[in-house]
Amino acid sequence: MPLHHNEKQGTGQSALVVNDLETGLAYHKAGQPDRAEALYRKILRRAPNNIDALHLLGVIAHERRRYEYAVQLISRAVAGLPNFADAHQNLGNALQALGRLDEAVASYRTAISLKPDLAHAHSNLAAALNQQGSHEAALASATRAVELTPYLFEGHFNRGVALIVQRRFAEAEAAYRKALDLRPEQAEALSDLGHVLIELKRPQEALACQQKAIGLLPNNAKFRYRLGAAQFYCGDPHASEASCRRAISLDPDYAQAWCGLGQILRSLGRFDEARSCLRRALEIDPELPDAYAGLAILGQRGGGEQQLQHLRTLLNESDYPGTRIDAGFALGMLLDNADRYDEAFSCFAQANTLYHDLLAASGERHDRAAVRRQVDGLIQSCTAEFFSMVEDEGNRSEAPVFIVGMPRSGTSLIEQIAASHSRVAGAGELPDLGQIVDALQAHGRDRRQGELDPDLGRRLADRYVGRLTTLGSGAERVIDKMPDNILHMGLAAVLFPAARVIFCRRDPRDTSLSCYFRRFDQPIAWAYNLVDCGSRTLEIERLAQHWRNILPLRTLTIDYETLVADLEGESRRLIEFLGLDWERACLNFHETERPVLTASGWQVRQPLYSRSVGRWRRYERHLGPLLEVLAKGPEPTRALVSRR
Repeated sequence: MPLHHNEKQGTGQSALVVNDLETGLAYHKAGQPDRAEALYRKILRRAPNNIDALHLLGVIAHERRRYEYAVQLISRAVAGLPNFADAHQNLGNALQALGRLDEAVASYRTAISLKPDLAHAHSNLAAALNQQGSHEAALASATRAVELTPYLFEGHFNRGVALIVQRRFAEAEAAYRKALDLRPEQAEALSDLGHVLIELKRPQEALACQQKAIGLLPNNAKFRYRLGAAQFYCGDPHASEASCRRAISLDPDYAQAWCGLGQILRSLGRFDEARSCLRRALEIDPELPDAYAGLAILGQRGGGEQQLQHLRTLLNESDYPGTRIDAGFALGMLLDNADRYDEAFSCFAQANTLYHDLLAASGERHDRAAVRRQVDGLIQSCTAEFFSMVEDEGNRSEAPVFIVGMPRSGTSLIEQIAASHSRVAGAGELPDLGQIVDALQAHGRDRRQGELDPDLGRRLADRYVGRLTTLGSGAERVIDKMPDNILHMGLAAVLFPAARVIFCRRDPRDTSLSCYFRRFDQPIAWAYNLVDCGSRTLEIERLAQHWRNILPLRTLTIDYETLVADLEGESRRLIEFLGLDWERACLNFHETERPVLTASGWQVRQPLYSRSVGRWRRYERHLGPLLEVLAKGPEPTRALVSRR
């Protein structure tokens, strides 16, 4: 805080003022604001318009959260000395604290124009711009701040905030880690880093961050809520429920925590409680689209014209892209439930376009050609001859059961039916197989043949089977229903030669439409464009057909439409495939109490219904691009479509 001595005062008085100013500033920097304030007030009694005393007294007022008073004092200082850059910066700080963001931004910009290398002004401008929703401009300001002062914690922190909103999560992680290098015990940065790690699909690391943040600030409701989110993604909904309830006890009007609790209770099958929580969230914050979407997933039809109009307003007028996207999906689901199909499709299309563009702007784009090349590569490399030459060095446990295919193709339903058997456990969608692939690829990268560890695959396989045993509490069969594991079935055949694989298949038109109508918890770039949905469906079915032909594992294909038409027959076939005796409880799958952490958690706890079969026909007039893509697919897929 530099001083700007008032040259207009008499020499003797000026010397006294300068001495008091310097002494007061020394007290201020030493953490003795009361003594500093007394000296600043003494100066103002002698010289009521002293610029430095007004400014520094305003700084103390700001530190004591007397923001209005701070604005009054510092405004007098800048009126008396308009080129005082530090005063303009501190005026911006007080204005920002009052929520007067436009004025704060103007003050910061004035400070920067007067003193371009004022790093704190650039950083504080970034914070205000983030609050205004101007995240690209905020990123530029925060970046300039850390260029000027690399050790400025706030600059790195504000870069992280701006990068999160732009979905540049890898860069956001780097920004927060730099901030935490400077202040390892800064709880807000730790919690934000945990939020980023969830988006990067590293929930265990996210959990550790939130736990550390809570260790620093145990009564922070937001941190407790975020801890609950991390626990949920780690597959522990009961701990997640406890964390959300703790957040609500700390802040009973925390709408997002009520909404999150509703989603957790839905996964646990406690639907009435879930609805109550979601309604409470909307009482607190009627502009929370997640809560409307949660009620729609739980079967709410319509929701009343007032609610629908409110969502339309959010969809079309909100300043925040995320809110518009959430509102569009929520509105689409409610209208679909109310059989207002044309209106529903319009909302889904608008939300998907917004989300697709948001993801594309952050670099998350679906590459159809890359997926085609990936499938081609798997088909060319994973042949019957290849498997005949592979040594039998995997884990021969019969516990692993993989359910694979496209999302929304019946994977959760089939898992629920099987998990209703007393000797079967459903582990949900595990990331483990993909992580094993990544570990083996990383181990082989840049190493010579003699440096490779021939036993690594077996150790990873043993670890995975051990995890299944723990998750399944000793069940004879444990299901991993990660749909994308279909890309890793070649490796699965090597590591788990006694495993079983269930391929889920559904009319590609219904599968594609169902994906397009769902905002997944963690975004999937292909799901927000109908042509991409259709293209990926074709590639996954092409790969599934290849695996069915050559995979040296026991495999079963279940068509969703056949399952709906003949529940008992297909369920018996499923249990027989698992090598188990029939149990009638499998027909009452909707009564089975177990966590279901996917969006299908409500549907699989309802008696089997057929209204999802041929759902695409209600929207046929809107599906021209999708139908055109599917019509160009390989003959087996065209035949699958034509017989529906």
